[in-house]
Amino acid sequence: MPINYRKRGAVWHVRGTIRVGRQVIRVPEHSTGCRIKAEAEAVGAAEEARLRAEAIEATAPRPRAVTIGECIAIYRARPGDHHPFDDARLVELEAAMGASRLSEARTAWGGWLRERGRDLAPSTIARWRSTLRAALNYGADEFGVVVPALRAVQNAEGERIAYLTQAQEKRLLAAYSPAAAPVMVLLCETGLRTQEALRLDWRCVDWARNIILVEHTGRKDGPRTKTKRSRRIGMRPAVRRTLAGIWEERGRPEVGPVFLSRRGQPYADTRRIGGNPLTTAHRTACKRAGITGFRIHDWRHHFAVWFLKRGGNLRALCQIAGWTSMRMVQRYAVFEQSDLDDIMLKTAADDPVPPPDPELVPSDCPR
Repeated sequence: MPINYRKRGAVWHVRGTIRVGRQVIRVPEHSTGCRIKAEAEAVGAAEEARLRAEAIEATAPRPRAVTIGECIAIYRARPGDHHPFDDARLVELEAAMGASRLSEARTAWGGWLRERGRDLAPSTIARWRSTLRAALNYGADEFGVVVPALRAVQNAEGERIAYLTQAQEKRLLAAYSPAAAPVMVLLCETGLRTQEALRLDWRCVDWARNIILVEHTGRKDGPRTKTKRSRRIGMRPAVRRTLAGIWEERGRPEVGPVFLSRRGQPYADTRRIGGNPLTTAHRTACKRAGITGFRIHDWRHHFAVWFLKRGGNLRALCQIAGWTSMRMVQRYAVFEQSDLDDIMLKTAADDPVPPPDPELVPSDCPR
């Protein structure tokens, strides 16, 4: 008997059966609590929908319990080039939480943070988190399941301001050793990543068009960029003078590494093994110049900020620096408050600013 309604006294009651596939659900007679039939039918319809949903959920096949280790394994086996740093992190993550179910990823990540991540910097934890999320998302897509959200990394330092004044820039560049100074000029004037500069070849320096080609060949033994895209950068006068001096001194070579170490050897490609061969030279120069808290990679921040301060636009900066999203510009180009004040004045109309009216200035405001 399908669902039907009858009035008993002043209240409507409902009873009957609901069919879901081959299953028949019996609904014993019970009060709807409604005195108006239309309201009783609405209550009955809602109850019928609930019972149908429960019956469908009970008979639906349950997805199997996918583990974090399975997601990591399928991600590492995907086609394409894999960065050794990512593989090393994934191996460690798999050992720490691989046996946990994917549905428990948030809890497993919290445990990893308490144990392994307690002594790591927020930026380092963020890299571990992004690697794990990539693996979990890839695996979840393959298995057709949902990934729980991982706890975000809270950076207590906030946005990091990492650029020099023009006087500091001049002082620091002058403090570098003869072998390191030309590389640092390139980092300062072009925003190149350190290894992009150290691996620069003379065939990528186009004197006629006044450009540098930052090349990505896709070969493991060839030039590579982080975004796997080649790009070109115009040579500013300081860059051209620096490279021309080296070029003339070397006898105008057509190919070969532009920069050599103090021993006269090409710099090793450390992107797959970690480390920066110029770290010691940079620390020594910073000490000579009296500058603290400025890392080699901060030359990239420095370039981004001064590029915008001198009138460059955001989209051009993205293309020159080799970023694929404006989010990276927000991370690198962080201004001091005094710079923001100056920018506001420079972008104001040319009308002279009248002096404040004493009658309109609060008595407790400095005049």
